[in-house]
Amino acid sequence: MREIYLDNAATTRPLAELKEVYAAYAEEAWQNPSALYACATRVQKQIDGAKETLLHAFGGQGHKCFFTSCGSESANTVILRGAKQKKNMHYVCAGAEHPCVEESFKFLQSVGCGVTFVQTNKNGVVSPEAVAGAVNENTALVSVMHVNNETGAKNDVERIAALVKARNPQALFHADGVQAFCKEHLQNTSNIDYYTVSAHKLHAHKGTGAVFYKDHTPIKPYILGGGQENGLRSGTQNTLGILSFAAAAEYFEKRVDPGYMRILRDAFLNECSNIPDVAVLSPENEEDACAHIVNISVLGVNGETLLHTLEAAGIYISTGSACSSKKGKSRIAAALGLSQEEAAGAVRISFSPFNTKEEVCVAAREIAKNTAVLRKFMRK
Repeated sequence: MREIYLDNAATTRPLAELKEVYAAYAEEAWQNPSALYACATRVQKQIDGAKETLLHAFGGQGHKCFFTSCGSESANTVILRGAKQKKNMHYVCAGAEHPCVEESFKFLQSVGCGVTFVQTNKNGVVSPEAVAGAVNENTALVSVMHVNNETGAKNDVERIAALVKARNPQALFHADGVQAFCKEHLQNTSNIDYYTVSAHKLHAHKGTGAVFYKDHTPIKPYILGGGQENGLRSGTQNTLGILSFAAAAEYFEKRVDPGYMRILRDAFLNECSNIPDVAVLSPENEEDACAHIVNISVLGVNGETLLHTLEAAGIYISTGSACSSKKGKSRIAAALGLSQEEAAGAVRISFSPFNTKEEVCVAAREIAKNTAVLRKFMRK
């Protein structure tokens, strides 16, 4: 049975080209980069080169980089350790954020900090003016995700950051770029103080994240120990993960057509338009929607049931973020203002450059076929 993987927002298949990176690592880059002998210092130089590659892909303007184990650690570090501690601390966070962001701010609330959560629209897009309007003189940090991992909504983080700085020049701005990095490109990063990313969303492998940060930021380490990564993240670096991450970013920059996944998205939604009572929960206009994540609600059908019927046909989608699939549906539904029926029928389809138009059309037709069967069954 041919398998069609359309859950690329959860994780991605590592690039075949990374086999060369693995081989080179095993032969000549396995030494501890903190050691003082020449072969180890060569490894550290490769890590430094990887940072430059990733910062170039980001479009950094005076930014630096340090590595972590994942996107969640990166976001936790920025939110919990990225602002100066002072009295009457206030934070601003967009609604419908990834759990690693939302839970970090809830922790800050629990220790007495003020946090304002700004409501998004039904698709997950937050108003730049609403975010800026929540900023006050005590605001230490504002956090808005670049691309929403549930709906694919694309926030104008460049504009939001500029408005935040205009309101309070001392406020720091963080964008969660895990779903956006190398897929949605930024033109002006000068007002973005922190941008957090993850390797396994980009066809590199799991276990590596990064924080891009401005040199003036007061960030302190979240994990203490040997002082690696210029004292900002202790623990021996995951050299293989780091080099793979940089290789994947370079692959995307040089070999991936930025318009290709838009073609896949349009083809999928065109097929889905033939299915009765399907609500598109993602933004429909290109300005607000990324190309690689689509969320639809098949009304009258349970999303998890639909997921498993597609699984039986060798097609893999999700009902939402794998990080919150067990308990997060009600949280996201509330944040987006979805009805109970819309939330129950929601499924997420996410593409990669290695999917084909035929695959996404086959998936849409399978959704249509299984929806018809499930609706008949549920009416009985």
